[in-house]
Amino acid sequence: MEIGRSSLRKQEKLRTRKDFDALKEHGKACRDPFFTVLVQAAEPGNPVQNLRYGIICSRKLHHSAVVRNRARRLITETFRLCKENILPCGILVIPRRAIFGAKQQEVQEHLLRTLKKAGLTQEKQAADIPSANS
Repeated sequence: MEIGRSSLRKQEKLRTRKDFDALKEHGKACRDPFFTVLVQAAEPGNPVQNLRYGIICSRKLHHSAVVRNRARRLITETFRLCKENILPCGILVIPRRAIFGAKQQEVQEHLLRTLKKAGLTQEKQAADIPSANS
């Protein structure tokens, strides 16, 4: 692991069914060719809420667990690299079949574009956002 790279903590992941169901019910949907993202902004009365994300990748998407896990890894790596640029909120990502042929850099660009449309990114220069290759 490189020095200065951030890692994901358990507190940043959606873990319980209650959390997933709340996002499904109250989240705002943003669609992209690679995934559908359900977002729910942090509550104004609770300023200490962290960025929390979850990924739903069911067998309906693909029968092979290897392929589904690759999609999960791509999305998780994108969150790891870009979490400083995302405002505190709840994010649920549901991958689509187009993600199977994508590279990590493409997934990162699409996710940041989708979150920017939802108003959940901090304004930073493109040079400030790390990529998997650097």
